[in-house]
Amino acid sequence: MHRQFIMEGDKIVRDILKDGPFIRQLIATRDWLSAVPPVPPEKAGEIIEADINDMARISSMETPVPVLAVMDITDMIPDLTEISGKWSIALDTIQDPGNLGTIIRTADWFGIRHILCNEGCADCYNPKAIQASMGSVLRVKVYYAGLPELIPALHGDHNYSIIGAFTEGISIYDLPPATRGMVIFGNESRGISEALLPFITTRITIPPGYPGISHVESLNVASAVAVVCSSISRF
Repeated sequence: MHRQFIMEGDKIVRDILKDGPFIRQLIATRDWLSAVPPVPPEKAGEIIEADINDMARISSMETPVPVLAVMDITDMIPDLTEISGKWSIALDTIQDPGNLGTIIRTADWFGIRHILCNEGCADCYNPKAIQASMGSVLRVKVYYAGLPELIPALHGDHNYSIIGAFTEGISIYDLPPATRGMVIFGNESRGISEALLPFITTRITIPPGYPGISHVESLNVASAVAVVCSSISRF
């Protein structure tokens, strides 16, 4: 396996060339290449010129883009010392790559740099996840590990909160201030798995804005992550 992924689009590729990691292959139209400064060899390896018809054949977008970058996948190994010093997100079998990409982008916006994905989660390098993340996958560390085996090491720290997002619990707005901890979000339909429940120290919920008025049963998981991240980022 080549262990590579593709990032598509003018803005994303320009951002990578500005301060992102090395691009293994840069594939672009002549017009795009002539519109940007010469690409130095330390920023990109092979540069391939293609016409718009070629781009349409290789692009995953409905409307072909003028440039795409082939990137190397970096293996991420969880550093529990680093993770335990800040807020992080754990995802228990989130299966929609679009949701995952949006969560990564949300984490990036609120300064959360660590996302732990349980086995069975969508691939963060899936084209839909990549597009939804809008480049944030290059800034947020996404780890794939067995959460039931990893979380107990954090659970032993009595000053570290392991929070679970549920339909019932204390309001996210009543959560005591803290500068570090982990928030676990469950599968889109099944929620948090039984194996993780013993390690959760606090159950939280997002209360509806207008109690007593008819509303949907729950939020989309990506929306829930945004609300929770907004709240904990103020601590």
